[in-house]
Amino acid sequence: MIDILIPTFGRSHRLSRVAANVHAATTVPHYLVFIVEREDGGSCAEAARLAAAGQCGWMINEGAASYAGAVNTGYRHTSDPYFFLGSDDVYFHPGWAECVLAAAVPPFRVVGTNDTINDSVLAGIHATHYLVERGYIEELGGVVDELPGTVLHEGYDHNYTDTEFIEVATKRGVFTPCLEAVVEHMHFAFGKGPRDATADRTIRRYSEDARIYESRRPLWEHLTP
Repeated sequence: MIDILIPTFGRSHRLSRVAANVHAATTVPHYLVFIVEREDGGSCAEAARLAAAGQCGWMINEGAASYAGAVNTGYRHTSDPYFFLGSDDVYFHPGWAECVLAAAVPPFRVVGTNDTINDSVLAGIHATHYLVERGYIEELGGVVDELPGTVLHEGYDHNYTDTEFIEVATKRGVFTPCLEAVVEHMHFAFGKGPRDATADRTIRRYSEDARIYESRRPLWEHLTP
């Protein structure tokens, strides 16, 4: 019922724990997929090992070497009615999937979870990890100036990727938060995880991503449900 997409880079040591957590906390039918970068041999090997043990699927990112590229790749190679955009630094709490599926009723086709740390998420106006109805992407796409079939804009290095997606969904009237569904973001900036090379990679072009976001924002400001 849900394809759980987990882009990962340079954190092969986390993958078995992520898989164990996903399966323990998710009681609805689901398929866990790790999307890895071709040059990340350690993660490729670990994902392949877990896949051979029946714990997950995995694939090589075919898009930009970014979160968006990995998500778009994962979307194209899965097929369940819903998919979830996760990461290798989240912790799924029991019951999360039942909550988001219960909230995914018309007109809502994107359902945000509670990451426990982001003020905008806690206010119900943003989401960093979220459930998406596949039909939404097939019909409209998540990027207003690209054809249907694209989830996230690959022009960002990392930051503002989710901001654009959620703002577009909100303008279209298809986004709703579900704070009862807890997918905790173990982010280093809040002392919930270590700062490593991958964490540094996510903030290396923050200012550039901010400029891209400001230049693109007029594309969806006029949208209405």
